[in-house]
Order: sequence, then structure tokens, then C-alpha cells
Amino acid sequence: MTDNPLVADVHSSTTWYTGLGLIEDAEQISSGIQDNSWVDGTLGGVGGSLDILGMAIDPLGSLMAWGVSWLMEHVRPLQEALDWLAGNPDEVAAHAATWRNVAAATTASQQHYTELVRAQTGEWSGASGDAYRSHAAQQADALGGIAKVSEGISYAVEGAGLIVGLVRGIVRDLIAQFVGTLAARLPQWLAEEGLTLGLATPVVVGQVAALVAKWVDRIQGFIRALLDSLRRLSGKLTELTDLLERLRQTLRRLSRTDPTAGGMPSRPEFFSKSPVRSNQDILDSGAGTPMTLDNVHVVAGRMDIDLRDVEVVIISEPEEIRYLDHMDASAYTPSELNGAQIRFGPASFADDETLAATIAHEHTHVMQQRAGAHLHRPLRELEDLAYDSEMPALERYRNDSP
Repeated sequence: MTDNPLVADVHSSTTWYTGLGLIEDAEQISSGIQDNSWVDGTLGGVGGSLDILGMAIDPLGSLMAWGVSWLMEHVRPLQEALDWLAGNPDEVAAHAATWRNVAAATTASQQHYTELVRAQTGEWSGASGDAYRSHAAQQADALGGIAKVSEGISYAVEGAGLIVGLVRGIVRDLIAQFVGTLAARLPQWLAEEGLTLGLATPVVVGQVAALVAKWVDRIQGFIRALLDSLRRLSGKLTELTDLLERLRQTLRRLSRTDPTAGGMPSRPEFFSKSPVRSNQDILDSGAGTPMTLDNVHVVAGRMDIDLRDVEVVIISEPEEIRYLDHMDASAYTPSELNGAQIRFGPASFADDETLAATIAHEHTHVMQQRAGAHLHRPLRELEDLAYDSEMPALERYRNDSP
């Protein structure tokens, strides 16, 4: 802040979702839909009401009252364009409202969950408490991302209806202009040929056809702009639906630990801490040992560790890799599977000995979980035992050279 009225205050561009990957993408795409950047410049912008989609509009009615059959045949393309743009405004409004309801409900769930975690873990100190709160925050962020995507879809549905309604109104006005122009010119053309309204020469028919073609071309220009706008909007919708599915997958993965009434995690995760290089760094610059299941089993065998009854997963999904780096981890053993699976991140494959130490560490967690130790012993104690297992296993690995 400053007392000088000429100096503008600094407004931070950082928001709660900045740097959160999918959530930030969801906000940016949703904002891009809401600011109408997808609308063709010919149309100006989105406005008005959905009601025009369902209105019974008949600007050619006055021509029909003339009772001239040959004239109606030539102006039919104008009416067809208007009919093509008709729709059901109530249905569009209901779809948009449904997605707004989803966004509101998800936001409420996010807030409730955040408050619940804060209340139940406030007195839980130490590394495990911090890790749990961080994990819970990621779940809340994923819920926030789903809310943002839902808002974006709501904007898109309503925006599509409004833009079609806008163009329908433009077409209606153009046809009304055409009717006014024709009403002024047709009597003049007929008089020049010495004819009445019910008759027409090829010259008069040609003049009417040329006038219709001129208005059809103008109408087609707006319809092309509408189609271009809807194509761009469709691309943004595709991005949002893809993000929604990825956020749902992220939430399913993160929903492995829930706070209980006592404020303790029911099933904490068991991580191998990452060495100096991050998982993303290994992906970008290359692993020091093959990132294959065969290599994992070969290295494990050199330490007399049998992983045949353990599902080994090599993580490749970007969101899970970011999650590992956020937790400063290279691998983990999901506790809800009770020792049935080990998930190795790219950082596990920094080199042969890193992989060996990680295997030994996570295999210890497998045995702990199968014995039920994670249900009654402190996480820190179990982690200490896992770290203690690494050096003896490495000695066996080094002594069993291929």
C-alpha cells in the first residue's frame, strides 16, 4: 500500500490453484469459456436470452399473405435457415443448471472435508501428521478442480445455447430486412414489366432470386461464424471432459487415507524417500538402470528377495509422478492392499543401487503390512525398520555380482 494516489497497488496473480497442474488447467479453460474468447469476431459476443431458441418466428408470414406461390418457392431457403437454428431453451437451461449444481455440491464437499481434516488433525504433530495433511490437501484440491471443470461445462452449455439464439435473432432480423426490401422493390419490378403480383417474367424471377441469394449469403456468413465458434467451444469442452476424468482418477488414487474420529489416519502410505534426483528429472534425462519389471525382479533376486507374489507397478501416469515428487518419494507400498503391491516411481531407477535399496525398503513394508504391523505400530517405527533393511540388502546385492 502507498499514500500516493497515483501509484497503483500490486495485485498478486497467484491464486489458490496456481501451480496445481490439472486444477490450474481447469480454471484457465473455464475462464476461457466464460470470457467468450471462443466466439467468432463476426458475432461480437454472447448475450441475450435462451428464449429465442424456442420462439415461433415467422418473418416471412407477410409474404405468405400475398398468396404468391412462385415467390414462396424462391424464399424457402431463408425460412429453412431460421428453422435449422431452432431449439429447446428449457432443455439447455436444465443442462446448464445441472452442471452448476454439480459444481456447488463439489465445492461444498471440498469445504466440509477441509474443515474436517483441520479439526481432527490439529493436534497431530510430526512428519507423519504433516504428510497426512499434505495428502488431504491434495484430495481437497482435486475436489476443487472438479468443481472448476463443472463450472466450465455449465458455462459452455449455456454459452452454446445463447450463441445459437443470438444467430437465430440475427437471421430473423435479416429476413425481416429482406421482406421490407422485397416489398419495396417487387412492385417496381412488376410495374416495369407491366405485370400484376400473381404473374412474373423470367426477368422479375431473376431479380427476386438475386435478392434472395444476396441475403442467403449474408445469413450463411453468420452461420459459418456460429459453426466456427461451436467448433472452438467443442475443443474446450473436450479438454474439460478429459480433465474431469483425470481429476476423478487422481481423487480415486488420493482417497486411500481418510481421517477417523480420533484424528489419526486409518491407513498411512509407506514411502521410500527419493534421492537427490526427482522422478521428473529421471524421466527428462534418462534412468541409470532399465525401467522394466524384469530388471526389478533380477535386482531383487540378487538380494534374495522374492517378489513373485507381489504386484510390481512402474508408475508412468504424470499426476502420480507429480504426487511422488510432492511427497519427495521414489516408491510406495499402498497400505490398503495389505502388502500385495509395490509402486515404483522413475526415481527408483536412478541407478542399480538406488533400485536395490528401494526394493529392500518397500519389501520390508510388504512384510509389515502382511503381518498387520501397520495397524498398531507407529509409522515412524515401521519406516526406521525399512531404512535399516537397506544396507544389509545392498551388501548382498554387491556380493552377488552378475
